[in-house]
Amino acid sequence: MLAVLIKRVLAPGMETTYEEFSRKIIQAAVPAQGFISSKAFKDVQDPCVRFALIQMETLDDWHAWQKSAVRSEALAPIQPLLLEPEAISILTTA
Repeated sequence: MLAVLIKRVLAPGMETTYEEFSRKIIQAAVPAQGFISSKAFKDVQDPCVRFALIQMETLDDWHAWQKSAVRSEALAPIQPLLLEPEAISILTTA
């Protein structure tokens, strides 16, 4: 199993809009090969910093989803809300 931590920094005032689009991305990910689960978090000190923690079966599954047209289409509406590109960390158990 693999965990993918995605950090996104939103423009101020875009939190509600982001949450709407974020749910759509997760809905699009559910049928993806190897998808296990996803959780959303926000930084307690800065509500403009958001994290998504996605669990996938394998690294290949993640790469397939990351490069998929479905993910690109789901992410397109979020891109204008971001102050910087999303930062992705790929994690496994130690």
